Amino acid sequence: MQHDSVVPPASPVADEDFRNAMVAGLARAQRRVGARALAYIMDLTPKGLRNIFGGVAQRPDPKRLWDALGACPTALDDIADLYDRRIVAKDAAVVDDHGTLPIATLLHLVAEAESPDSPGGTAKTHSELLAMEDAVRIVHHITGNWIDEINRLRAPRAVNLKA
Repeated sequence: MQHDSVVPPASPVADEDFRNAMVAGLARAQRRVGARALAYIMDLTPKGLRNIFGGVAQRPDPKRLWDALGACPTALDDIADLYDRRIVAKDAAVVDDHGTLPIATLLHLVAEAESPDSPGGTAKTHSELLAMEDAVRIVHHITGNWIDEINRLRAPRAVNLKA
């Protein structure tokens, strides 16, 4: 990335936004595996994990955050979104923005959840929604990129006033 200055620009992400995103991802991981399991996965005590959620500890070291991915593959997605990035496993089947497979996967999950024979009938239950969370997040990211591209296409071209 090129800069007009020797000093690179500071991060546009505020500490509070980072912390909120971190807590949101860790809360998702905790809902998935439970507080004790998440603390164990992150090599923390349950009290240490509570301190993170309670704001006593501002944020764990990066290794512990990365370890949270073992509890929930989307644990760091909120942080990545702040930086307009995506965290994808090396062996992920879909590593680009081709939406066919992720959208088809999500449509299948929605169709199953809305089937009259499903646990909630035609209404999606909480457990069905949570089961499709990863697929929803992937499709949300892909369609968000499409919207960004559409916005760039519709944006007025910059006028060069230096003449």
